[in-house]
Amino acid sequence: MVHPSSKRATIGAALSTLVLVVSGVTSAPSATLDPATLAASKSMEAKLQILQSNQPSATYPAVIITEREANSYLKVHSGEFLPPGVSAPSVSVQPEHAVASGDVNFDTLSRSYPNPNDWGPKVLAAMFKGTQRVTLTAKIQSEDSGFRVQIESIVVGSMTVPNWLVDYFVQNVLQPRYKIDLTKPLPYPDHVTRIVLGSGQTTFLRGPKVGPPGKGQ
Repeated sequence: MVHPSSKRATIGAALSTLVLVVSGVTSAPSATLDPATLAASKSMEAKLQILQSNQPSATYPAVIITEREANSYLKVHSGEFLPPGVSAPSVSVQPEHAVASGDVNFDTLSRSYPNPNDWGPKVLAAMFKGTQRVTLTAKIQSEDSGFRVQIESIVVGSMTVPNWLVDYFVQNVLQPRYKIDLTKPLPYPDHVTRIVLGSGQTTFLRGPKVGPPGKGQ
């Protein structure tokens, strides 16, 4: 099974529909949200339960998560797993790509790293002031051993962050905080065999676990 820290890490890495599926976070929804948003969030939660199950089954129907469900889930639950200083998240899905946006207060985000050796957030806070809209585009590639998340671009306000700073952010902020290595495939949830990103939705293909001959589940 995917370790909880890896689940949260994936969310931080892409803030995409894929990420939400492995987050495993649930709580009471806010009463201030409209019924349609709450219903879509509940639909997402039900699909999360299916994807998180490690029990063998006679059949493994595919699970499809829409942008509507993912964004509704974010409205209800994002405060539970996003770091301080990050708010108003949204995601969109395209073939092989996920785009995530959110308002980031870089000063607050920097203060959420009390370790004086965590220079990454301090460097970002020195470069970007106040609260700005941040948009991250990631390429998602599904492989036999898992799925790769490659961050292709980050835009802060109206500025496209240079590649060297994107690499710095991944290596010194993202990976240390969430204890992941984006140079390697991230593990699928149990019984997920492939992830297909399409226009406005993500499809999780499922099947028995793949193991040594005669030991599939």
